[in-house]
Amino acid sequence: MICNEADRKFKFIEEPLKERLKKNSITNILYFILTFPLLFFLTPLILKYVGKEVYGIWVLTGTILIFIELFANMQMSSSVSILVPKFDPQKEEKDINEICNTLIVFYFVISVIVGVLYLFFKNDIISIFFKIDKQNIETTHFILTVSIYFFLINFIITGFAYLMGGFNIFYINNILHIIIGYIRAALMVFVLFTGYGIKGIVIVQMTTTLFESIILAFFTKMVFPPLRIGFKYFSLTKLKIMLGISIKLLFSRIAVQINNNIDKLILGYFLNPVIIAYYQLGSGIAKYITSVPEMLGVSSLLPAASELKTKKQSEKIIILYNRVNKYIFFIALLLCSGFIIFGREFINLWLGKGYDDAYIALTILSIAYTLGVAGLVAMNLLNGMEKINETMTVSIICAIINIILSVILTKFYGLKGAAFGTLISMGLGAILYYILFYKIVQSHLNLIDVLIKPLVCILLAFVCNYFIEKQIGENINWILFFGKIIIFSIIYFLMANFVVRQFDDYDRDIIKNYIPFLKIIK
Repeated sequence: MICNEADRKFKFIEEPLKERLKKNSITNILYFILTFPLLFFLTPLILKYVGKEVYGIWVLTGTILIFIELFANMQMSSSVSILVPKFDPQKEEKDINEICNTLIVFYFVISVIVGVLYLFFKNDIISIFFKIDKQNIETTHFILTVSIYFFLINFIITGFAYLMGGFNIFYINNILHIIIGYIRAALMVFVLFTGYGIKGIVIVQMTTTLFESIILAFFTKMVFPPLRIGFKYFSLTKLKIMLGISIKLLFSRIAVQINNNIDKLILGYFLNPVIIAYYQLGSGIAKYITSVPEMLGVSSLLPAASELKTKKQSEKIIILYNRVNKYIFFIALLLCSGFIIFGREFINLWLGKGYDDAYIALTILSIAYTLGVAGLVAMNLLNGMEKINETMTVSIICAIINIILSVILTKFYGLKGAAFGTLISMGLGAILYYILFYKIVQSHLNLIDVLIKPLVCILLAFVCNYFIEKQIGENINWILFFGKIIIFSIIYFLMANFVVRQFDDYDRDIIKNYIPFLKIIK
């Protein structure tokens, strides 16, 4: 009876790892599919009501928040994912409570420091990064101030959700993301139609994010019932351990965020929010490629690798490395080629004429982000195996190169230079992570399955699309556009299955049962 009560008490945590990973991956896919249309519905609406410059100000504010989170978090959340699996939740609840409370106290102190620093330097931030007309100065102050202070409050509360991540439970977050995403979109439409403009958009964005984090805090208590909150659970020893891990992980995260976002900050410094708006429109589409690893649950790899290493099952990490990359690139290369081939037509139908710069950014960044995902699997697996110094070294190299290239190329070539700087640094990062993983694990990536077979399928699908376009000419509408995309995708999948034999029986069994790649560790 006691055993049954204990099982019910820890029903989320005691689920087999493969079941948790299955739910994480499936809900990630659902999140990707169900929220995918929201960007394309909201963006032209926001542009219409607030204009390109104000839209660019909002985008640049979001980029600043990304870097505040990067340095405020210091990858303490990832250290939780590494440390929590080392403790038995039923026997060592005190240690887990200390980890959670130490994280929250750390976040609180950092948030207070950031809030005070913003008060002193907000005018400097605006003068450096926001080259704006005088009539938008007050709007910029509002967007930046409200966004930062709401973010800092939310930042403290997210410490609870990171504890769930330590137990490799992300599916609750994913489901809530979907629900809040649609509520947020509906409220944004409402505030635009009622005349509240960008200020209404900011309030909706930040309050719904805060509301989501509060709900997740309650779910954390359900996942880990012995959770207790109080300063007495703060542990200086745990803080030292967490900082020791997180500081090393921080450089890997810095490299990722610099690759994905530093270009917009540099564009803000050298150019203006209008150019940032064009750049964001292209990168906003291209970044769906970077969502593919997340969609397939790559965030689960870090705690999974830690758990497998603890259980002395390191050989399964090699299986994960090849299978995960194969599935990621199968989707990422399809998206990349689709964005390049159909991107111009889509932007013209979506936003109208006059957005050629957005298509240029889309084309270059689609290739850049596809190369970028190549290093994510290796980085997460190696961090989970606590090979943190090695990934830190690679990340530092990539970050420095990206900053140098972005500054130089943006100064001389503007939007194109910023995009090419990202492309070069991400390509180099992918190569370095490949070499690093091989050096440590002694396992080559199966480039035939991961890269060559999908490229062959894309080539065949492109040839078919070429002949279709010759027949229909340049007169394009939404029906013809989506018809071409569907045909292109069907040919790609058919070629992968019947011509190049991309998937074996084991893969088909995974797909047939709606269980993504991480069932491999069974």
